Amino acid sequence: MKKLAMSLALCLALTGCGSSLSYSAEEPVAEENKSEPVELRQEGRHLLKDGSYVSTGRGMVGDISVEMRVRDGFIDRVSVVEHEENVGVVEDAFDRLESSVIRKQSADVDTISGATEASYGFMEAVRNCIRQAE
Repeated sequence: MKKLAMSLALCLALTGCGSSLSYSAEEPVAEENKSEPVELRQEGRHLLKDGSYVSTGRGMVGDISVEMRVRDGFIDRVSVVEHEENVGVVEDAFDRLESSVIRKQSADVDTISGATEASYGFMEAVRNCIRQAE
């Protein structure tokens, strides 16, 4: 009985030593460093020439053609025009990459897991378009 009481007292003492942080499914998790909206980054930024630009990059299966549109000096649309990649795998990846490029105003975005080579081809094509627009 004495051992049980000692064990219980030790458990209670150690419980008080735990972390003061608590996590709950109801509490939102702080998001990492979101990019600023384009309007807030205009000052001091080298603007691109307005127009539509088309270029290609090499994906896993074949070439990926991308069209990028620049308005008021900023990228406002990026879309894949043609590709030879596996349709079921890359469609969602291309959508996510397109929104990331617009948000960051750069081709330096994270690749999409499961479509890494296609992501590299997409980013290569966008970099080529940006070079044309500079």
